[in-house]
Amino acid sequence: MKLYHHPLSGHVHRTRLFLRARLFLHLLGIEHDAIEVDLAARDHKTPDYLRMNRFGQVPLLVDGEHVIADSNVILVYLAKKTGGTQWLPDTPFEAAAVQRWLSVAAGQIAFGPAAALLITVFGAKFDADEVITRAHAVLKVIDEEFAGP
Repeated sequence: MKLYHHPLSGHVHRTRLFLRARLFLHLLGIEHDAIEVDLAARDHKTPDYLRMNRFGQVPLLVDGEHVIADSNVILVYLAKKTGGTQWLPDTPFEAAAVQRWLSVAAGQIAFGPAAALLITVFGAKFDADEVITRAHAVLKVIDEEFAGP
């Protein structure tokens, strides 16, 4: 297995998906090579990379002949590959709870904390005040959610 990534990519975030994906791969006992993609050199836009992922984004997982793009999809793929339900439950309510947090990662976290990272590290042209406000709002909800009843 090969995990193409850039440690500061907005889509690698998923609470630092690269670290989570690598941790997840290790927890599952799956050998893999971590391949850092040089975004500044636009390695993700080369013809070879675009043949693997037409969107030209990281992360990207290659498992034999299977190419899996998108951080949420990679997590689901890895969970399903194990054949168990520990990481991705079968019951509708529990599966929905997992999907809820994957959606939060793709939405509020991507457009809040991850966008703030893009401003800070890559000089992205977002409204910093708006992004910071969104980041604080989603982080507050997450803190409250996990604080318990």
